[in-house]
Amino acid sequence: MRKLTGIVIFIVSLPLIGSILIKPDKRVWKEDEDDTSVINECFEIAVREDVGTFYYKPEILTGLMMYRAVPGDTIFSGSEDYIVRIDEVWDPEQEYLKALAIVCRSNIVYAWEAGKRPDVLDFDRMQFEAADFYRIVQTNAVYARVLADESGCIRLNEIRRAVDATQGAVLTRDGRVITAPFFTTMPSDMLVSEPGDGDGFSLNYAYELAVEGYDFYEILKYFYDDFRITIYE
Repeated sequence: MRKLTGIVIFIVSLPLIGSILIKPDKRVWKEDEDDTSVINECFEIAVREDVGTFYYKPEILTGLMMYRAVPGDTIFSGSEDYIVRIDEVWDPEQEYLKALAIVCRSNIVYAWEAGKRPDVLDFDRMQFEAADFYRIVQTNAVYARVLADESGCIRLNEIRRAVDATQGAVLTRDGRVITAPFFTTMPSDMLVSEPGDGDGFSLNYAYELAVEGYDFYEILKYFYDDFRITIYE
């Protein structure tokens, strides 16, 4: 059994590109929500890899799942690259990634609750391929040291910002966390379903929506009906 103590390599070692941390727009959230979540203190997720078993906190695993889920041909720019719209600055990449962070985190928490909230959740319950998460951690350490200007490091940094900005946020319905299916479609501009038909979150089309000006809440609303974004406490 191996343990990634503190799981600091994946997120902490990244050089922060820019200093702006975009916070979620809580106007569409419950007004009485707290900004903090204790989700990381509730449980860990055990992931069996080919070289051993690793344990991840929910927020760390959210970022790892995002890294594996985002289509490989999706190009991210640095956090200082925004689209300037009328009287506001817009970062479509972050809106896309914040929506995906909430989707991935919701699936993690849903599986944990469905498993009766164990101290350690078996990752296999999520039916999501592990795909060598530990290699992402190792690769990130290399990027941070010698490849800070490479696209892989930028992608990791942008994912980190989105996870931090939505920390603890999950999709709920009637007070319960809901599962949030997601999938990849090709080509990236192909609309494969109508809004809210229950097919799930299209990783490619969600990016198109962000570029069109949808914020993270509007993107989620496009794919899922009758939900609320809640800070998990």
